[in-house]
Amino acid sequence: MGQNAAMTKDGVQFAPGAAAGKQRILRAALRLFTEKGLCETSIRDIGAAAELSNPALYKHYESKDALAQELFVFCYRWLHSALERVVRGDFESFATQFAAYSSTFFRRFETAPEVVIYISDNIQHFWPAVQADVAGDTFIEQINRMLMSAIDREEISDDLDTDLTSAIIIGGIQQLSRMWYLGLLERPATDWTESFTERILALAER
Repeated sequence: MGQNAAMTKDGVQFAPGAAAGKQRILRAALRLFTEKGLCETSIRDIGAAAELSNPALYKHYESKDALAQELFVFCYRWLHSALERVVRGDFESFATQFAAYSSTFFRRFETAPEVVIYISDNIQHFWPAVQADVAGDTFIEQINRMLMSAIDREEISDDLDTDLTSAIIIGGIQQLSRMWYLGLLERPATDWTESFTERILALAER
């Protein structure tokens, strides 16, 4: 599971350099898993959507679960790595760093909404098995690290419950993402960066 996903002008390309058939499988699986769920999607469904026979599909993956798990790793790395660059970046304040974090998340959502929804729907299922493969922490832990750094710089109070605040932030981001995905919010995701950041800063600074 050492491969990654890459950004292209057409969106996300999974396993760059892999055979075209494998990439069709991954794209079809992502669409079906997001629309129907893991349990309701069969290998036959994926093969038909990818225009491949079952034997051709099994050349790449021994089972639906193996395919779903590798797809999760690709998706997670694609989103986590972009956010991690913000977490490790040099910013003048927590406010500017968090604005960059929110903006990056929402831009990634607009590029590939199915990726964000697939991660959100399946992280509990796959995390125990893939934690070592993604070599990263959770999104909640990323935000926790930013909050702790802000506390160390005395930008926000050390009385802040960072675990609870991190969970609230990620919960808010994920819920907004789902509302966009379902068409319940008309404005583009990135239009919400400023107002979302302002509300989170108000929460952190209380």
